[in-house]
Amino acid sequence: MLDQLVLDLSPTPLPGFDNFLAQRNSEIIAALTAEGGERFVYLWGEPGCGKTHLLQAWIAHAELLGRASIYLDAKHEQLPDFAREASFIAVDHVDKLAPDDQIMLFSIYNSLKESGEGRLLMAGHQPPMQAPVRDDLRTRLGWGLVFEVKALSDDDKLAALRHHAAERQLAIGDDVFRYLLTHWRRDLSSLIGMLDMLDRYSLALRRPITVPLVKNVLQTTPTES
Repeated sequence: MLDQLVLDLSPTPLPGFDNFLAQRNSEIIAALTAEGGERFVYLWGEPGCGKTHLLQAWIAHAELLGRASIYLDAKHEQLPDFAREASFIAVDHVDKLAPDDQIMLFSIYNSLKESGEGRLLMAGHQPPMQAPVRDDLRTRLGWGLVFEVKALSDDDKLAALRHHAAERQLAIGDDVFRYLLTHWRRDLSSLIGMLDMLDRYSLALRRPITVPLVKNVLQTTPTES
């Protein structure tokens, strides 16, 4: 029954700038939402710091503005040629680009540069000059704005989880939050998504959100991002 219930739960809300804890990264949000800002931006930082959230939030923002946009994850897909048709292009995990895709991204960058239109947002784990890509692309990564996405501390995440629970009027003890921080995915988006899942599950079974409940749910939920 638990497996079926968890599978029936609705998906986590899509990432947006409004649900990104931006205190340590406010400069990045400002750059990504500026109307006449830099057209080429590269984000780097450790896994789980929020790079993917920011890229997807940027695409959602572009769609609200009515711009043709596309999010591409080099970790899971090749870069399609039709990506050139978008005016807002986000490329995640550039450090995972296959050789042919590195050539494609280099070409996309140059086309946008020459046209004077469109914007390109890229992200990887390393600073531009340490990225494991071909030399000409590595140089392009650092031509625009470069930001390190600063990871949240556990205290920051704990505060964010408390705030989210309070907004949803959920009675959850700190022992639950700390258990999630230790046993669930480390990024805030996944942590908040799990809180929402626990809320729906507890309502369905009329059980409070406790550590034993969390253990049961985590046993049926993949821990890999």
